[in-house]
Amino acid sequence: MLSNVKLTILTENRANNPNLIGEQGLSILVETDHGNLLFDTGQSDAFLKNAMEMGIDLVSVDKIVISHGHYDHTGGLPQMVDMREHTQIYCHPAAINKKYAVYPAGRLDIGVTWEKNDLASRGAHFIYKTHAVEIYPDVWISGEIPRYTEYEFIDEKYQQRVLESFIHDDIHDDMGLYLNTKRGVIVLLGCGHAGVINTVKHAMRVTDNHTLYAVVGGMHLQHSQEERIDKVVRNLEKLHPAHVLPMHCTGFYAIHRMLQCCKDKVKLLNVGDVFEL
Repeated sequence: MLSNVKLTILTENRANNPNLIGEQGLSILVETDHGNLLFDTGQSDAFLKNAMEMGIDLVSVDKIVISHGHYDHTGGLPQMVDMREHTQIYCHPAAINKKYAVYPAGRLDIGVTWEKNDLASRGAHFIYKTHAVEIYPDVWISGEIPRYTEYEFIDEKYQQRVLESFIHDDIHDDMGLYLNTKRGVIVLLGCGHAGVINTVKHAMRVTDNHTLYAVVGGMHLQHSQEERIDKVVRNLEKLHPAHVLPMHCTGFYAIHRMLQCCKDKVKLLNVGDVFEL
């Protein structure tokens, strides 16, 4: 099990430091006993500029894990590929599909903003995974996350294009990152489209660690009904996390409910903040 873990927030919706850039998106530098990786790349090169401002050299990053194929988690990938040779990128094969969100005003492209072949020609090495894989000792990518809860579901507004047809996107490419530590499992979510509870329980099965140390990242509850939020928060509380770090797309009401239920276990991280084991 991991003894040392350091998470540095490079991209997040909130930024208190005027020298750092906040944007709709997520990127977390994960440093462990066995190697360093980047979990998502935000929607622009803001994560690189923030890292430079904080004196962080991302050349030490061995791998990149893409949580899912939406622009605000993948947009900075070309800049990272250009910065270092032979970049290993772990993602689900469906992450590069054409993805959309449908609103009353029309269909909005929310997928990756680059072409895979272009990045491959510049040194990117895509490693596609659909099942849980240990990429460092005690560092796992989830693969597809089984969905058991009836209250965690994918909104009908999400679509993907298959050939010439637009079909509902169940976002099967949504993956978490699991860090198996001596104090319990740390679960990182990009947006948590598969559901926070589904993702955490899958992490416990994959790592065979039933102590939950921390849940970190986007939990995609910002537009959810109060009833759904309450069910997620109550069931998260039952899993007894030591730390809850809601970010990105979690939403203010959900964070408020987490503060009510989990109290001082909840910490709000901004760009530049660090969470360390």
